[in-house]
Amino acid sequence: MRRVLVLGAAALAMCVASPAMAKKVSISFDGHCDGLDIILDKADRLALETGNGCDEGAHFGVGTIGRINGRGNAITFAINLSPKGGEAYQYIFVVDYPLVTGGRFTTVYTQDGETLSKEGTGTYTVNGGTRHQTKGLKSSTDRLR
Repeated sequence: MRRVLVLGAAALAMCVASPAMAKKVSISFDGHCDGLDIILDKADRLALETGNGCDEGAHFGVGTIGRINGRGNAITFAINLSPKGGEAYQYIFVVDYPLVTGGRFTTVYTQDGETLSKEGTGTYTVNGGTRHQTKGLKSSTDRLR
C-alpha cells in the first residue's frame, strides 16, 4: 500500500509541476515497433511515460531518474500493462539517461512478485516526437500478445 501511495504522489507531483520544468521526449526501441513518450521533470528527478508506436495507448508508467551502480544514470520506470492485457506481468523498464540516440534500455518483469526475469535489452533512438515504424517488427513486450 505504501508503494502505491509513493508512486501516486510521484505522479501527482509531475502533474502539478510547472510546464517550464517538464520536457517531453519520444524514443523508439531499435529493432522493435514500440518505444516511450517520456515527460521529464529534471527538477524533481521524476518521469512519466506512455507507450508509442505499436504500443500506443497500451501502457503507462512513472519513474525516477537516478544513478545505478555499474550502469550509470538511468530512468527506472514501473510500467502498467493492463490496457495491453498484461495483468499477469509487472514490467520495469530501465532507460539510460540523459536520453540520447544509442542509449541502452533493459526490460525485466515478474509474474509473481518474487521472481525477476530479464525480457530484453537493446538501444534506443531519440525521435523528436515521431513514431517508430511498426511494419514487420514486434513490441519489446511481445510475450503479452
